[in-house]
Amino acid sequence: MASERSGLLSEGALYEAISRGNKDFYFIGETLKDSVNPFETRYLRSPGFVNELRRTIPTNGPDFGRSCEFEYDIAGDIFLEPTLIINLPSWFPQLEERRNRQSGYSILATAGNKGYGYTKGIAYFLFSSIQLYQDKFLLQEFSGDALWASRLSKGSLNSAYLDNILTGMTDVSGSPIQISRQATPGTLRLTLPTIGSKRGTPSIGMRQQSFRVKLTLRPLEELVECSDINVVYPAPWKEPAFTVSQPDASTYTVQPIPRERIGKPQIVLETRHVYLDPDSQNEMKRKTHEIPYKVFYENNITFGGLDYLTSAGQLPGFTRDLDADLDASRIFWFFRTKDDLQRNRRWATSSYNNPYYQDVTFLIAARDRESLAGPAIWNTLVPFSKEEKDPGFSIGEMNWDLSAANPGHEPVPEGSINFSTAEKPIFFFHLRPPNAGQAFLTQVVELTVVVETWALYTIEGGRGFFKYSN
Repeated sequence: MASERSGLLSEGALYEAISRGNKDFYFIGETLKDSVNPFETRYLRSPGFVNELRRTIPTNGPDFGRSCEFEYDIAGDIFLEPTLIINLPSWFPQLEERRNRQSGYSILATAGNKGYGYTKGIAYFLFSSIQLYQDKFLLQEFSGDALWASRLSKGSLNSAYLDNILTGMTDVSGSPIQISRQATPGTLRLTLPTIGSKRGTPSIGMRQQSFRVKLTLRPLEELVECSDINVVYPAPWKEPAFTVSQPDASTYTVQPIPRERIGKPQIVLETRHVYLDPDSQNEMKRKTHEIPYKVFYENNITFGGLDYLTSAGQLPGFTRDLDADLDASRIFWFFRTKDDLQRNRRWATSSYNNPYYQDVTFLIAARDRESLAGPAIWNTLVPFSKEEKDPGFSIGEMNWDLSAANPGHEPVPEGSINFSTAEKPIFFFHLRPPNAGQAFLTQVVELTVVVETWALYTIEGGRGFFKYSN
């Protein structure tokens, strides 16, 4: 009796008791082929992976007005999301730098109560050029301005607020105190576009190559804005003193740090690496990977002075050849005045109420590829119909993709124009003076037209290479 009881307590005894007949054929299902053994202890295999976050310091120290480089640390099997971690120096002494971030404190110039701070979107506008190299081959090159405009009109609306906070795109609205807060923006994060984007690049398949990033920084004198828009090239370090207001309403004055003693920016490259199981590693090594990635072609055009002089009642019309290659999914553009650029307000595009152009069209082989239309179409209707969010700034766009990407969906080419074979792609527009009450000869406008194209990157035989441009 004791042995029978111990047998019932042994592993699987209950299953033995309830399963009458041949135990090898105890299944649940209509047929033997489709049936399932409820007591199966084997599990399907799934690839395991481990994420590693690495931070790399530059090969040479970053400084305003100079360039610095980073070597990609290719450590795992999949490489993704290179991100610049940026900390900027302040012209306030250490105590006031810390207090400027605290609630209840405000720091304004003693003369005129002016507020000084880094320009809105400083994480973008800090860089006049960003270049990504594979060995000695240039994969991508773009300015922070182009990346700023591209990011504003792409991505999810849900993530826009967080992106703005991480890149210093806070809404200062001209308030002296709010602009002064930007003097100490804290740690900023700028994610760089790269091959594979959020999907990642299978670096396990190209161990023989090196990758690096080259950053060219703007001078500090071009990165600070003032609440007083009459101040050209704001320089808070030239102010005699600043008034610090404390939570108890008391005040005291402090002198800014001289320009030559202001520190250098601290920039670190953060990368994420994924390690896979041996079977997945071998599969990724064996396969040929074809990865589409985006390339920007920037066209910068300046107008002013005599360009505005036309016959009475007519607006001047201009044609400009577009420099671009590869298959373009969209064109976007924005206007900025020389006055705003001199005040380091690089984010200040033409407003909805005062667009700097009458209408725009795009021609190939002297024929309209797009109909001539005004800002209401290019700045408003196209973004609403093709993107997930309105950029919030006057950024015109011609988009040939089928539709906006679904949340979580990695963009792929869904419609494009081949600029490699396009005959004389021309941007045609009628220009409007930005300030009707100002003399035309003194008004200067800078137009930036960016052609966003797709290139194809292939990984095969242990190496990655640019496959084709058609």
